Amino acid sequence: MSARRLRLALLGQPNSGKSTLFNRLTGSHQHVGNWPGKTVEKKLGSFEREGRSYEVCDLPGSYSLSAQSDEERVTQDYIESAAADVIVVMADASQLSRSLYMLADVVGTTLPCVLALNMMDVARAQGKQVDASLLQDRLGIPVVPLVANGKEGYDALMDAIDRADRDCLVLDASALEDLYRRHSPEWVRAFRDVTSDGGEARTSGQREPLGFGPVWLAARDASADESGAVSCATARYAWVDAMLEGVQSSDGVPAKRLARLDAALLSRRWGKLASTGIILLGLVGAMLVSSPIMLAGMAVVSSLELPAYVGLTSAGASEFIAAYVSQGLITAVGYSIAMAGFCFGATFAFGLLEEAGVVARVSYAFDDWMGALGLQGKVIMPFMMSLGCTMAGVTGTRVVDSWGQRLLATMLTWAVPCGATFSIIPTIAMVFFGPGGMALVMVGIFVVMMLVMLVISKAYGHRLNPEGERSGLVMELPPYHRPKIGALLVSSLRHGVGVFRRALTIVFLSSTLFWVLSWSPTGDVSGSALYAMGHAIEPVTRVFGMGWKTFVSFLASMFAKEASLGVLSALCQADSAGSLYAAASAAKATGAVSASGLAAGIQPAEALAYMFAVTFNVPCAMALSTTYSETHSAKWTAIIGATYFALALAIAFVVYHVAVLFV
Repeated sequence: MSARRLRLALLGQPNSGKSTLFNRLTGSHQHVGNWPGKTVEKKLGSFEREGRSYEVCDLPGSYSLSAQSDEERVTQDYIESAAADVIVVMADASQLSRSLYMLADVVGTTLPCVLALNMMDVARAQGKQVDASLLQDRLGIPVVPLVANGKEGYDALMDAIDRADRDCLVLDASALEDLYRRHSPEWVRAFRDVTSDGGEARTSGQREPLGFGPVWLAARDASADESGAVSCATARYAWVDAMLEGVQSSDGVPAKRLARLDAALLSRRWGKLASTGIILLGLVGAMLVSSPIMLAGMAVVSSLELPAYVGLTSAGASEFIAAYVSQGLITAVGYSIAMAGFCFGATFAFGLLEEAGVVARVSYAFDDWMGALGLQGKVIMPFMMSLGCTMAGVTGTRVVDSWGQRLLATMLTWAVPCGATFSIIPTIAMVFFGPGGMALVMVGIFVVMMLVMLVISKAYGHRLNPEGERSGLVMELPPYHRPKIGALLVSSLRHGVGVFRRALTIVFLSSTLFWVLSWSPTGDVSGSALYAMGHAIEPVTRVFGMGWKTFVSFLASMFAKEASLGVLSALCQADSAGSLYAAASAAKATGAVSASGLAAGIQPAEALAYMFAVTFNVPCAMALSTTYSETHSAKWTAIIGATYFALALAIAFVVYHVAVLFV
């Protein structure tokens, strides 16, 4: 008879290595969604070892179980429900006195526990030794030294988990109970109320239906007011000191800290400038890592598109089918490969910075600026990354711990113009307004960008990041240490493969939709549904300052910003070319933009409205796919897309009706 499936809960502070452990244990066997009724990410995974099945829940990172935020409420509710068989608490071995406070908040649970002392390699590099056996004797639960992003400790951890479940090894609450009695009269009164029915604190070897015993419940009730919260916290800190007495030692080797880099990144004068340089360096690194894969994706398009078109037409296929397969399907595959490559490079490059301990310092430097948006300083990294590519910015929001803040940061990254936008908007602006006008257009776009970010933070911040739950940046500056390249490569590659699968589906569907709408029985653009729909809705689109050609091009920008310029050029030339496919192929083959073609029938005010609408529209199909991949929420992906589509039209409306007064 096979052993029952063991349910594990991973608990720890942010940056404790909890997610790294989760990924290493579960691999690709993961499901990510939201907790019911909460904008908090729910991560479940499974794996097998020696014939036994395990289910793992990666609980939200938090500093305590005080239930002051959605993340802490989710964690507290999960433990109280006793849904897990064993709790694995992660602690940073290089900063035990700080990271062990979470364990103090877990004392009093009725579930078996294991303490994983992660980052043992960092602790040793700092000249620190940790007596895990002594700490284990004091706590009454298994204590396992671990390097989550390496190989050290995994077998010992799994053996400890099995033993904790088999022997029902629960944290010894007696020491903390004595300290509560000594430091907190509020706890004493609460404990008397909790145990008034004769209940007693549980000892190892017994099981109870609820996840919390009287010691923990009394601390929760006592902490309801400020004085009780302070006295209970004092008792917990005293417990941490008592548990660690004689556990840590140092051989006198100085900590390997890069003092000069710290001085630059944490400087009030130079911190933001130095941090910006680090972010740009990470973006360059992401491009270098991803460029071979991205070039391979583009090579798929360049090497197969023309032969496929020629081969299909030679075989008697219609022009539509030949163009759809060559410019639609093959392009979708190539773009999806390129997108996955960039996400792989961004995840790897910025993962290096995070594991090295740099991200925490960059977050500190920009915390005051980001506070104006209701976010913490670490979101500056995805914002800067979005200047290169929105996909990178969305992927970069992984550095944000709270799911609500991460979702808000994702929404705001969409407002930052990407590299593709910088390639097409100046081109169009130069055609209509010349060099000076082009510079003014770009300045205006950045001004509107800041306004859009403020509007979105006000509109959605109260829901995703309520003011009552906002706080300054609370984090420990981790020590600098050398990342584990192999483990990071594996996790980044796994993420890239997942992105490719989801991107291919979305890009394929969106590309198919566009080609179906552009089909015409005669091959002439005037016979297509796209043409008919464009002319039918033109009275409405004119309200937003766009004719049917600019509006269709605006819609095309939702698939790819680069495509919008080609579509606009093709539509402007289609009347003379006769075939939309031929015009699009010619524009794509030459790579040129006809100034006279663009200017024909398009007034400057309309062109200005179009440029602003394209800039703040949905960035591209790949950004949409990445957003879904990172948020794991079709609902919120749709909300973000609809929000930016509506904002783009609203901005175009304002720009056009102001522009007609001056140009």
